Amino acid sequence: MGEGVVYPSVFVVDSQQHGVPFVPPMRGRRRACRHGQVFLAALVSLALAGVATEGYFLFRFQRELAKAASQVGGEAGPVSEKSIQDRKHNAEKPAAHVIGAAFTTTTNSSLQWEPSKDLAFLHDVEYQAGALVCVKPGYYYIYSKLQLRVQSCSQQGQNSFLIHSIYKKTPRYPEEMKLMENLVSYCDRKDAGFWQDGSFLGGLFHLEEKDRVYVNASQRQVVQVKDGTRSYFGIFMI
Repeated sequence: MGEGVVYPSVFVVDSQQHGVPFVPPMRGRRRACRHGQVFLAALVSLALAGVATEGYFLFRFQRELAKAASQVGGEAGPVSEKSIQDRKHNAEKPAAHVIGAAFTTTTNSSLQWEPSKDLAFLHDVEYQAGALVCVKPGYYYIYSKLQLRVQSCSQQGQNSFLIHSIYKKTPRYPEEMKLMENLVSYCDRKDAGFWQDGSFLGGLFHLEEKDRVYVNASQRQVVQVKDGTRSYFGIFMI
């Protein structure tokens, strides 16, 4: 061929070539990352707010519980007469304190009480056939003290037991529910003649409207009434 012929340029495309990086647009990636950070920060803020709120209510609950515990003694600690009088005359929340009177028992061994004489009172709580009936839902401190006495253990027999318990009955459940129980052994010494002791129960429980709480004693003859300061039963909202 002659020297004046011009040949076209030839380009070779390799369809098998790999490893060519693809760089996405940086603007879209940054925007998506920013949105994700904002969403995460919102979730963290919401979680911290929830923890702070829960901590605040827990602090208030513990403070109220400590206040209730200061009004009621420990394991053997009866409720002081002063705390009863304070709740009676300055009751802002539901409270009730009933005292032992002419004790009688029903078929289920629940004790009957005097709801209006001496130290006894009812404030936004009802009394029905031995039971204290909740009117306003909330957390209540429930307590009961029984004075126990046996004149002659030789006639009673040795190694006898009394079960002191507090039950709740609610219209939302067919069976009664045991809240607290104490087992007291009496006349447990061979040389025992006269015997006396006490049983105290106290605890914090949530009550709904129309819930009934009452006290059971398995050995009624051991429970002493006296002047209303020996055996009693009460609740108050915290």
